[in-house]
Amino acid sequence: MFTPLHITATLATTITHPSSGIAIDAVLAAAVALRDQLPPISEQLLAGLPTLEIPIEREPRGRFHLATFARPSFTQHERRYIHRRFPLAEALALTKVKFDSINVTAGPNKSFRDPIIASFLADNTLEWWCLGDQREIEKLLSLVHYLGAMRKFGHGRVARWHVEACEPWDGFPVLRDGKPLRPLPLDWPGLVDASASAWMPLTFPYWRRSESVVCAVG
Repeated sequence: MFTPLHITATLATTITHPSSGIAIDAVLAAAVALRDQLPPISEQLLAGLPTLEIPIEREPRGRFHLATFARPSFTQHERRYIHRRFPLAEALALTKVKFDSINVTAGPNKSFRDPIIASFLADNTLEWWCLGDQREIEKLLSLVHYLGAMRKFGHGRVARWHVEACEPWDGFPVLRDGKPLRPLPLDWPGLVDASASAWMPLTFPYWRRSESVVCAVG
């Protein structure tokens, strides 16, 4: 049974937050793939596998799930760097070819120092609202330990998840005071403020730009 839910992630670290936001439906889809030991979503699409089902209700036409994107409040942003060093010692140990030098400033052996933005969250929390199955969502979120980009470098580590029932409002969960809390079709009922728009897919995977349509965004 789907009920109005409020989902909160408390983070233990900074987060590298994607500009498009973090969609809880995409997070849950990744958790389903992990639980069921499925291949990455890109491979699923190529193989023509059926769309993943998650414990969140779909809108009447089935185009997307009734869940919000995170709308974080940041207190500070900090520029940091990711170092991608060519493994020189390992290369020298493994190669059977004698050479005098390796060029690590250009070409395939080049080392990198990439800038990223690490963001500090107000209260260290991200939150979402949805119509979903609380117990099943809790099970799936227990598999999710990191959020955002640069997770393999320790950013976005989740300290705990909290899922609780909540009181719905008019337009719950995708509209509040007529404003979208996730990408919505421009003809969505009750949508008042459609002044901001963007080309985006309506459902996960949100990186699949070939499925983009004009959406109202918050």
